[in-house]
Amino acid sequence: MADRLDILIAEDDPCIAEMLSEILGDLGHHVVGVVDTAEGVVGFAGRQLFDLAVVDVWLADGSNGLDAVRHLTGRLGIPAIVCSGHAAAQDAFAAGAAAFLEKPFRIADLEHALDMTAAGVPGGGSGGVPSAGIPSAAAPPRAPAALTWSPAGR
Repeated sequence: MADRLDILIAEDDPCIAEMLSEILGDLGHHVVGVVDTAEGVVGFAGRQLFDLAVVDVWLADGSNGLDAVRHLTGRLGIPAIVCSGHAAAQDAFAAGAAAFLEKPFRIADLEHALDMTAAGVPGGGSGGVPSAGIPSAAAPPRAPAALTWSPAGR
């Protein structure tokens, strides 16, 4: 398990945000804040330091979490794990995501993505090679050692 990380959550569904906060706390991490827009991510990052962000793609007010990921990774060097039921892994990686989890995902998958991202493994443990060992069509070329997970855990 990764050392204690300070994590920002970007999620517009309050129930999901609360659940993620509880899970991350149970895994030994500290949630420093929850925002519901891409602009909220950028503003928060300008006020407080954190180790990584867990970002949904479709956020409030029509904002796009991938814009926030581009800002975090490209300008600030803060890794992001993208969690979405609507976006493709290739879009998340193109935006600079360290990992991608398709909603709904298992807690073990989130924990693995956190561990891999904290360790600096390219692809953060998702998007490259499914657990069956067959290359994924959605895999970014820069994530050769990564894994991908399906909602059913296959």
